[in-house]
Amino acid sequence: MKKGFTLIELLIVVAIIGILAAIAVPNFLNAQLRAKIARGFADMKAIATAAQSMQADKNVMLVDWWDDDYEWGHERLQKTFNMVGAGPDFENRGPAALLAPLTSPVQYLTSMPLDPFIPTGQDTYRYADNDPADPGYDHGLGALFPENAPRLGLRELRTGDFILVGIGPDGEFGLGAGYGDPNRALPYDTSNGLVSAGDITLRGGGGINQ
Repeated sequence: MKKGFTLIELLIVVAIIGILAAIAVPNFLNAQLRAKIARGFADMKAIATAAQSMQADKNVMLVDWWDDDYEWGHERLQKTFNMVGAGPDFENRGPAALLAPLTSPVQYLTSMPLDPFIPTGQDTYRYADNDPADPGYDHGLGALFPENAPRLGLRELRTGDFILVGIGPDGEFGLGAGYGDPNRALPYDTSNGLVSAGDITLRGGGGINQ
């Protein structure tokens, strides 16, 4: 007499597999998200350390998207950074161009980290600062303006501070909001769920990282 599984037994097995999959798949996806978040913070800490080392050597900060609107920004790109990351017109520079002086001619960074949350996997983290050469709102990050930061539970970006911004699990750069918009550089908060609004941020300057 041949032995085999009954239909009921097969249905029970399929049901058990379905239950296990329903538990395991979300946990697996959450583990992937956590790994990407941890990688983002590790990458940005490496960039922050490199930026602070460069600043100690050259006594200047990097030239961000707002600094390159001014003659002093152009002069710094020309004289201090030898046009590394300057671009043909000093403007319209991508995120990697802003960080390029950290890789050449002195390698404060051995390679340019890529943001794991950018779908194409071909872009790095955003950099902005409150440069002493033009203190005030030259960074354009509304969440870190003095009038917005306290009510958002944040500290304003003080003169000499910089910030690194990663796209985060929501897949959108708050940095892309309008100039001065309070959502610009609003930090990602896991208390709202792993996939929530906000960007992964790390601040530095004056020896302070947070």
